Amino acid sequence: MDHASSRPRRRGPLLIALAAVVIVALVVGVLLWRDRFGDGAEEAQALADALPEGDFAEVALEDLSASAAATEHERVLGPLLEAVETPPQVELVDAGDAEDGSRTATLQWTWTLPQDAGTWEYTTEAVLRRGEDGWAAQLAPTVFAPDLSARDHLDLKRLDPTMGTVTDRDGNILYGPHDVQVIGLDKAQLEESELDDAARALAGHLGIDEDNYASSVAGNGPEAFVPALTIRVEDLGDYPLATAEEVPGYRALEKSQPLAVERDYAPGVLGSLREATKEDVDGSDGEIVAGDLVATGGVVAAEHDALVGSAGVNVVAVDPDADAERSLHKVEASDGTEVRTTLDDGLQRRATEAIADQDAPAAVIALKPSTGDVLASALGPTGQSYPIGLVGQYAPGSTFKAVTALSLLREGVTPDTELQCPETATVEGRSFKNADSMNPGLFGPMPLRDVIAHSCNTALLLQYDTVDQPALADAATTLGIGQEAPKGLEAFMGSVDPEDTGTEHAAAMMGQGRVLTSPLSMAVVLASVQQGSTVHPRILADDETAAPEVPNPLTADETAQMQELLRGVVTYGSLDEFADLPGEPVIGKTGTAEWTNEDGELKLHSWVIVAQGDLVVVAFVEDGSYGSTTAGPIAREVLEGQ
Repeated sequence: MDHASSRPRRRGPLLIALAAVVIVALVVGVLLWRDRFGDGAEEAQALADALPEGDFAEVALEDLSASAAATEHERVLGPLLEAVETPPQVELVDAGDAEDGSRTATLQWTWTLPQDAGTWEYTTEAVLRRGEDGWAAQLAPTVFAPDLSARDHLDLKRLDPTMGTVTDRDGNILYGPHDVQVIGLDKAQLEESELDDAARALAGHLGIDEDNYASSVAGNGPEAFVPALTIRVEDLGDYPLATAEEVPGYRALEKSQPLAVERDYAPGVLGSLREATKEDVDGSDGEIVAGDLVATGGVVAAEHDALVGSAGVNVVAVDPDADAERSLHKVEASDGTEVRTTLDDGLQRRATEAIADQDAPAAVIALKPSTGDVLASALGPTGQSYPIGLVGQYAPGSTFKAVTALSLLREGVTPDTELQCPETATVEGRSFKNADSMNPGLFGPMPLRDVIAHSCNTALLLQYDTVDQPALADAATTLGIGQEAPKGLEAFMGSVDPEDTGTEHAAAMMGQGRVLTSPLSMAVVLASVQQGSTVHPRILADDETAAPEVPNPLTADETAQMQELLRGVVTYGSLDEFADLPGEPVIGKTGTAEWTNEDGELKLHSWVIVAQGDLVVVAFVEDGSYGSTTAGPIAREVLEGQ
């Protein structure tokens, strides 16, 4: 019995050893199996790498091929990807723990949104499972964004701001949203053979260029609506729309569009806004997107951001089957604000009316000397393509004698200094003469005050040895010529080259030669005389730009003498028709400058610059008669309306 009972005791260690071997084998097998397929972390990273652009070629997916996954990626994210400039960033922030052949990875998504709307950040989870072939990811809709259903896709909606307004100095709206109708052709309603005839017929009814519109229609896509004309609602009665409606393909769209209070109101001052074209978007390096308003010139361009505001965005989950959407991330639009200008609406309208009958290009500028405020900038009704009152470059003629007079005063000449005023004068072989309208009885010696009052050309150009060109240019600088244009205006502020010599210098003494000014710059000249210091113009009410520092500021004595000289022009000189105006004393100067047109005909620029109290008015007509004859009545009409 002792022998028999000892056998089980000998098998015990053997069984334990065998069990240990089996366990070790199993553990080794599991480890080898796990080594073969990894722990799923690499697959999670591969998924994160693939999600931004949808390339799943290197990703193991559960129940989906790489191409099917790419299709799903395009379905869910495609509309949003089209609306942003760059794909999202997707970061694997936690690969999760591998338990029971499964792990849940956490993904951090970061989208950079358009319209300066910042970023949209969120996290999603992706489940990976271990199968016979290794780890594979499940590409559920919630991998792309939280709480997406199987039907949902992401999209981005633009939230347009409410546009601000441009106002005059008293808050009267000069530029802002207006109700309009956009008249055009809907090409989807037309056969190819009908396009040209329809385009020309519609253009004819609307009074626009037929060739240009027909070309525009032909160049657009087969389904395009091609605008022909935008008409303010209040102006619809001015067009034969009942007849135009009979043109095949006719279509009228009602919309709101930013416009001036009236057509051609203060051109060049307000500027304009239009919806961005494809060319604008393509050439903007991402700064302009579809739906943006693009500014052209003037106050609108200078204050574009304040006026237009900034668009917002709304990222939405769209269920096309239910025709429903819900917001996932919204950045509200920032509305535009009021941009206040220095314009005076009443004065602007009066200035415009004063030149309404001019056949030649004409302009009126009104300026407030104490502040430099541009109160009016009117343009004649001649189809001018640019605002000559601001950007025109013209010889100022005798209005420039205000500058010449200052330069002479600085050389010791006084209002009583006697100068010679011959009928003609010759400088270095070039002959100069006075205006044909000057009374021959005035030729001979006369004091400077009479030279200015009667506008004797020869008396001043004969002083070309008394005042050199640098001194003349310095006097021009003192009176504001050549300074920087004001913020918000494209303007030419005049030029006097200090290097001119000989006959060019002599001609400059009487405002001819190579001296160039605009009506605005001559308004600044007289405003500086009236104010007694260099004036800097402004169009934006909140513009606090200081007047430029000049080498030789006006002194009190110079100011008094200049005002005396220019007062004489009114009391007994070429502007004596202004002497009876009630109110504060009027000072000013007439001007006539010769020019030759394309046909070689000699023409005259007609100028008048006048100041009364805290108001300067400049009237200019490109092709007129003498200053007192053509420009004078215009300036008087504006002053009388105060």
